[in-house]
Amino acid sequence: MKYYTLCLATILLFGCRSEPVKDLINPVRLASGITDTLSLDELYYARTYHPSLKQSNHLSVETDQTQNLLICTPEPGFSGVTFIRLEIVDIPVIVETKNKINFRFRPPVRAQDVYVMGTFNSWNRTSDPLSDTDGDGIFETTLSLDEGVYEYQFVYDKVEVWDKQNPDKIDNGFGGYNSLLRVTRGNKENIPYLYYYQGQQTSKITIAINSGSATTDLNLYMLLDNHLLSKEIWSLNGHTVQIDLSLLPSQGRHCLRIIADLQGNAGNILHIWLNDGQPLPDDIFIWQDAIIYSLMTDRFFDGDSNNNRPVNNPQLDERANFQGGDFSGIINKLNDGYFKDLGINTIWISPVTRTTNKAYQEWPEPKRYYSGYHGYWPVRSDSTEPRFGTMNQFKEIVHIAHDQNIKVLLDFISNHVHIEHPYYHDHPDWFGTMKLPDGTLNIRLWEAYRLTTWFDTFLPSFDYISSRQALETMTDNALFWLKETRIDGFRHDATKHVPYIFWKRLNRKIKANITPERELPVYQIGETFGGHDLIKSYVNNGMLDAQFNFDQFFTARRVFVERRSDFKDLALALEKSLVIYGDNHLMGNIMDSHDQARMIAMLEGDLSLADDALQRAWQDPPVMVDDTISYRKARVFLTYLLTIPGIPIIYYGDEIGMTGAGDPDNRRMMRFDNACTAQERNQFVKVKQLIRVRKNNSSLRRGDYLTLMADKDLFAYSRGDLSQRIVVILYKGDMYKKVTLKLPAWIVAGSLQSLLDREILEINNGEVSTEMPPWSARVYLIK
Repeated sequence: MKYYTLCLATILLFGCRSEPVKDLINPVRLASGITDTLSLDELYYARTYHPSLKQSNHLSVETDQTQNLLICTPEPGFSGVTFIRLEIVDIPVIVETKNKINFRFRPPVRAQDVYVMGTFNSWNRTSDPLSDTDGDGIFETTLSLDEGVYEYQFVYDKVEVWDKQNPDKIDNGFGGYNSLLRVTRGNKENIPYLYYYQGQQTSKITIAINSGSATTDLNLYMLLDNHLLSKEIWSLNGHTVQIDLSLLPSQGRHCLRIIADLQGNAGNILHIWLNDGQPLPDDIFIWQDAIIYSLMTDRFFDGDSNNNRPVNNPQLDERANFQGGDFSGIINKLNDGYFKDLGINTIWISPVTRTTNKAYQEWPEPKRYYSGYHGYWPVRSDSTEPRFGTMNQFKEIVHIAHDQNIKVLLDFISNHVHIEHPYYHDHPDWFGTMKLPDGTLNIRLWEAYRLTTWFDTFLPSFDYISSRQALETMTDNALFWLKETRIDGFRHDATKHVPYIFWKRLNRKIKANITPERELPVYQIGETFGGHDLIKSYVNNGMLDAQFNFDQFFTARRVFVERRSDFKDLALALEKSLVIYGDNHLMGNIMDSHDQARMIAMLEGDLSLADDALQRAWQDPPVMVDDTISYRKARVFLTYLLTIPGIPIIYYGDEIGMTGAGDPDNRRMMRFDNACTAQERNQFVKVKQLIRVRKNNSSLRRGDYLTLMADKDLFAYSRGDLSQRIVVILYKGDMYKKVTLKLPAWIVAGSLQSLLDREILEINNGEVSTEMPPWSARVYLIK
């Protein structure tokens, strides 16, 4: 018990000398030899920051205490794992050498300015210039990129074109193409990936090291919460590590993290959540366990026709008007047990604040009229929309949901208000101007002016950088909803259009005023369309817990919809997400949403990736799902969604296979019971089964991830934790296919037992075979 005493004394010492850090600090990724600056308030929350440095290996660290910054420079030539050593925390650092990618482009005409833009720079049209240094007409540049699948175009004199020298391209939905670039990490066989052995119930647990190289040069590190542990806690034996949990504190909630590097290659990070010295029981909810159901109040269920008041305007199409959904409808479905029966444990509800009673004409062509049925046009920030119901009814939703162990997330709008809002009339100085200095309108310039652009002429955007009063008012408003209604968190609209200062201020207020009162931390997920760098810049301990994983979603959609696409791209995208956001990240994974066309419409062939989904919403939208196999295709996608790392989000209607193009066709009124076809009712039963597979198997929510096989039409992977290991097979081919999987030697198993039917597969010499019907998915428990 020597180590336990030392560890406890260390934690008590930290607690006495400085405020304890409760945030789990994720690894910092740095490039070898390149100086980077880190904000302490993005690494962890503290009321004040007084970092006291300790010696760090292979890493120079300086502090700028006036701005709470760490200036870090890894040694040139060093790669692997090291740590920023502070008095109160040890921050893991992964140092990498990035891939150098050369872009070459010959414009078809004489050009002055040439750039490359893509998902690697969030489609910034001017951030990465190319130059013609020798005057041969070929423009070039070299970028340092991580492993992943990227889409890109060249820009010359403001003309955007795909790379004609690269035959690999995809439809971009705007009548053209994006070129595809695949960047892979070399020496993968030397990377020490760590995996759980399944079925462990003792205090001594075993971890497998899946590496093709000998482990004699392996460096292994373990952290309890944010503190490096002594080597006394584990023993290394070849390709296995044994850890003695009895040497750790026997009280309280903790997280044990394990990481290794081998020959300068850092592996993944395993998380073991502990409660009173033992692995966290499956029935204690953490946000990794969330299965979110997204609904739009007006389009879900009409429980009280007395509050139905559509906007009266002859130019307003019914599809863009109120259709009657309300709080009573949500309460009705909660009381009916709809959500419990489906198996979800978290509901994301669209904005509920009061909106305008008028229809407004959209600024861009064809200048259609819309109402505020969706909730994104607030005219009050502290009261509910009467067409939906009262504040007490919304509180009742939260209360009933909590009684059923269902969490509630509220869609929060911080970017703008409607021009009818008193804030805009009483405090015009809180908002930016709609015109740019040259007189042009700053409307929907999503990338060029992302922090100041207006969504429309009647939706003024806040200027938080210039107005401290606006900043305090709107962050206080978020706390109002948390305190008044007891919701569990937020989905934040238009995250990238709101400056970092807002998210940091909101996060600090929540952690100072709300977190101490709650056992479960507030969960905040944002919405940002852009590349991983932009999305990740908002995901840290000082701002948001997560965002929607759009890069991975767009790759998945392409792979499932386009017949020529390859599952290798999806495997690469998934593994990249684990590197960027962490191995047990809280990013939101979607099938579709209120902003995206329904996936089943694309799988059916009613829409293609080349279609303008918004235009199709009004002109020739899909009527219904005609082909039975389309439901099967949707279930294959949902199997993927419900078995990968991250938090799955089921958009209302996905459970019955509802079709639709873009907005507002993807927001049709939800249908239940006898209003559904026999096929849709069957889909509900099948989807419910898939949701329950995730809900009932901890490894799909908290476990590791391993790609077993990926080719054009087949994708197989495994997820495991201390109690179980699961194998998932996805197949999108049109013919029957025999599949043989080779399992790693460290997976000790005799058979695979299906979690979807009664199939049992025997394992012989580490191999298992099965036949996959067209468009099918299997989920097996290793026995």
